Amino acid sequence: MSDILPTAGLVRRVVSFLYEILLLTALLLIAEGIFQGIFQLVSGLKVTQLTDYPWIGVLNFVYLMLITLLYFGWCWTQGGQTLAMKTWRSRLLMQDGSNVTRKAVLIRFSVASLCYVPLLPVYLLARKQAEYQPLLWVAVALFVLPLLWALFDRDRQFLYDRLAKTRLVFSAKGVPSKHAKPGQNED
Repeated sequence: MSDILPTAGLVRRVVSFLYEILLLTALLLIAEGIFQGIFQLVSGLKVTQLTDYPWIGVLNFVYLMLITLLYFGWCWTQGGQTLAMKTWRSRLLMQDGSNVTRKAVLIRFSVASLCYVPLLPVYLLARKQAEYQPLLWVAVALFVLPLLWALFDRDRQFLYDRLAKTRLVFSAKGVPSKHAKPGQNED
């Protein structure tokens, strides 16, 4: 067993990210169904009436972001792995090799959300209304910013990992997380 866990390679992290999107989509669809059902029972409104009240959309967005934060926060603080990270054998740790803190979860989640969340809604708006095209370019730039950052970062870390002082390591089977040290890459 090695005393140093290598940093997860860029390809591994990108593929894990794509897999994470699929898993998160399923989770959010279930959460959305629960939200819609409960909200309709409590309010007495029909599904078609929910869009008549903008505050319901804001409440729904906050609810889905909270569900997402709880999912990632729980997974990252309880072993450092989501299901996608387990599949691609990567683990999130603090830069010193310790378990991820709640503060790091909040920083990492917030910065990643600022980069990734705007793309889909802005894309949908820009498809229908041409005046949103410049905003779409901003959303695309934000979306690729973490990847571009990783290409030029000395340790190949994404922007949100650098700011949260976390790192994704290659997690070989049976290797405890306390042996993770910064500095090595695995591709």
